Amino acid sequence: MDNIILRLKGNPYTTEIKQLCAILAQHIAATYQQAQLPCPQTIIPLPLHWLKMTKRGFNQSHIISNLLAADLRREHKVTLEIRSDICRRILKGQDQHLLSAKKRRTSIKNAFIAEAKDLKGLSVAIVDDVVTTGATANSAAKALLRAGAAQVDIWSIARTSWNNPTG
Repeated sequence: MDNIILRLKGNPYTTEIKQLCAILAQHIAATYQQAQLPCPQTIIPLPLHWLKMTKRGFNQSHIISNLLAADLRREHKVTLEIRSDICRRILKGQDQHLLSAKKRRTSIKNAFIAEAKDLKGLSVAIVDDVVTTGATANSAAKALLRAGAAQVDIWSIARTSWNNPTG
């Protein structure tokens, strides 16, 4: 899985990404159905800082969002809208993979801002490729909640078991 994620960060159309997104879409649909909860109708790809976006040339979370939305619409009849204009990253900070868990939480605090007149009361899902400590996704979620979102779920294709208890 590590190699797939690394390839995704360098090549947004790595062959495995479609299969991983299809599996995630099945899991998402089943989870909401089993819990008898409505699936969020708005997907927000985790934004990159503009400098990183310029350097990389694409946002892998946006590509994952497009594939997930297509699968959920087609296979599970879920109505979804992808919104890249609601949340943006305002602090660049260090690459998270270079930091301890404690430093991840502090370096990413208040790194995002959410602005949308139509966000109030919405249930949204943040989409990211990997969740390690959750610091980045949680920071974005807090910004969305401050802006009026009713609920923020986090969807990712991978969750690491990385844990640094001394972090």
